[in-house]
Amino acid sequence: MIYIENEHLGIFTIPPNIKTSANRRDNTKYCRYHHDIGHITEECQVIKDEIERLIQRGKLRNYVRGNDQQPCQPVQENQQPRQEGEDIEHKNKAPRLSNEPIIFTEEEASGLWHPHKNAIVIALRIASRKVYKILIDNGSSANILFRSTLNIMGLVGAKFEPIKSALYGFTGDSIHSERVLNLPIELGMHPCQHIQSVEFVVVDCPSSYNAIIGHPTLNVIRAVTSTYHLLVKFPTIGGIGILKGNQQASRDIYEATNRSLNTHRINVIKAFKSPLQLSPPRTITINSGAGHPPPDKKSSS
Repeated sequence: MIYIENEHLGIFTIPPNIKTSANRRDNTKYCRYHHDIGHITEECQVIKDEIERLIQRGKLRNYVRGNDQQPCQPVQENQQPRQEGEDIEHKNKAPRLSNEPIIFTEEEASGLWHPHKNAIVIALRIASRKVYKILIDNGSSANILFRSTLNIMGLVGAKFEPIKSALYGFTGDSIHSERVLNLPIELGMHPCQHIQSVEFVVVDCPSSYNAIIGHPTLNVIRAVTSTYHLLVKFPTIGGIGILKGNQQASRDIYEATNRSLNTHRINVIKAFKSPLQLSPPRTITINSGAGHPPPDKKSSS
């Protein structure tokens, strides 16, 4: 798709809002140009018109072919302008992700409280809704969207798929899952941004989080996490995308959990420290001789 390959250039104008009511749109389809649900980018007529406009202005020349219908090579600076009758070449080649190495520096951790035991808690746009308090959990085998969060999002007419399996925690306890919902999420910021369709398991139980992103999605986007830096990094077409954890939000959730008098299970692992059973003090004698034991005090005169 021409737009996806070139959105990092910043040459596209801001599109108008989609006129159709959000309640009447297909929430499983996401347009990267509009940053909204309802249709996929490849079907967006607005971006097609925008691409045509840019070509008329001499941009995106490497997607133009002549009347002989033979694809042309990327246009050089001295190449003639587009002639009448030429049309747009839609490439089938998939965009290439950045091959830059993913690294974490000490400078990126300088703004955090250290030492810390905080989880990576982020905010994402899910189906064009900004959702806060999302836990990044490498140990979760599913992406979780809690029913209370889904109700607030107001996705009227959302297409659910039935599910008969249950979710199991590390203690072996199970939680009934209602159904599965596919929703697009926006990861990172332009130009290092990635849009991913995510399968969420909808769960109706109390939680301090609004959603959980598990390792299935982290694997798909080739993410690398650092709990020390509270960062998630992943390759995109425009470079390395970054998700920054909110340390204050992570701490607030943890403290609110400790203050709660309820016994609801939540997705937080707490370490309870019991008093240590100390043994009686012992006296250790350091021998200054050449391998000889110290004299027995009882036998000395």
